Amino acid sequence: MSNNNQLRSRIKNLKSELLTLATQTKEITSNRMVNKSQELDEVIVSFMKKELIN
Repeated sequence: MSNNNQLRSRIKNLKSELLTLATQTKEITSNRMVNKSQELDEVIVSFMKKELIN
């Protein structure tokens, strides 16, 4: 159960980071946003798999 909570927390943090990056587009490259977006996708998929198992 704590693993699910950790994944939820990580998803929330990654979403927050993406929003921050989106508002700072002058200071970042689109590559960084793509990397964070992909990381978020991977964490969400991992979370969904764990939810299906439980």
